[in-house]
Amino acid sequence: MLIGYVSDERYVALADVALEFVDFRGQSWEARSRASGSVWCDLPPGDYTVTLQKSGFGSKRTRIRVPLEAPYQFRLLADGLLGYIWPKCVRSGELGEFRVHSIEQYKLELWRYGWDKEFIRGLGWHDEHGPRATMQITPDGDYTQTGVAWNRVGYTSPAHKQTVTAPERSGLYYFHASTKSGSEFSFPWVVAPAKPYAAVAVLASNITWNAYNSFGGRSNYIHADNFPPTPTVNSRHELKRYIDPDHMTWGGASYSPLAFERPEPINHIDLQEKITDPIEGRAACHIAPAEWRLLGWLEREGIAYDLYAETQLDTGLCDLSKYRVLILSTHPEYWTRKMYERVKQWVFHERGKLMYLGGNGLNCEVELRPDDTMIVYNGTLKKPLARRHRR
Repeated sequence: MLIGYVSDERYVALADVALEFVDFRGQSWEARSRASGSVWCDLPPGDYTVTLQKSGFGSKRTRIRVPLEAPYQFRLLADGLLGYIWPKCVRSGELGEFRVHSIEQYKLELWRYGWDKEFIRGLGWHDEHGPRATMQITPDGDYTQTGVAWNRVGYTSPAHKQTVTAPERSGLYYFHASTKSGSEFSFPWVVAPAKPYAAVAVLASNITWNAYNSFGGRSNYIHADNFPPTPTVNSRHELKRYIDPDHMTWGGASYSPLAFERPEPINHIDLQEKITDPIEGRAACHIAPAEWRLLGWLEREGIAYDLYAETQLDTGLCDLSKYRVLILSTHPEYWTRKMYERVKQWVFHERGKLMYLGGNGLNCEVELRPDDTMIVYNGTLKKPLARRHRR
């Protein structure tokens, strides 16, 4: 019988994954995933501990109950180096927890990204002694809706806590992770001031970052509404965006949430990259790597600023009444209604000055939820497109 499917962090099918099913009596059944990622095994009803192993991926154990209501989605994480800080946006003096996935010991440093990259402090080498002990795993199912939940298991001792205090100076900070074998990964941290300092506030477009982040297999552009029932084998043969000439990215009335608690590979900046270097890559030209260029230019021109995340404007942490100018950066596409109304009130009734430097901005409403996820209200473009086709 069909038990489920195995896929990686891109929701791509994984073949030849070894699976062992053990019931409460210690009886064992073995299976291997097929070319489609499917797992077939005749299991009696009951509870099972499932162990998964595949070279190049982190091994894990999970639990299932047979019979299943639907095919189970097993998820494995590829070996490599990734990370994020949580919370991703804080005020000066607040704590953040760095959550890094590495299969070998890694070094971590904190840098500030202005006109120059400024080294702030070293955060040491990390290796918890056990085999691959700094390796993370991902939950099963669609964790783009819930977050990756790193550092939740195996970090119970106070000695294992991995926290850092946000620097006093507001700005865009990056963590640099590197290993002896040569792997590198960087990830951003937005640090707002403890209290307003400059006359100018700049918004980092972290809601847009999340909308474009496809880690886990979904973004607001890939499987925007929900996962298809089976993982991808060949994108060009399977995804509607490639095989359906009438397909639009947004074709339904409702969309599953997107979690902020995920790594953002699209925001990676090479550790040797300079602010004057050309921006390489399609994604980097409109999110954090591009926003760094604006912040650096402000500093080069001697214009003091306080940096906030868009989500901090939504919560009210960014108090516009304390500023003369608000600058929107490269791609402020996704906003909440509360953000829009606050800025409108400030501009029309408090004489605030809004400087819009982006492209494709303020054109889609999102809702921020208490569980650190967001819902995007894309609506549907199918009917307008069909009318244009008929003409």
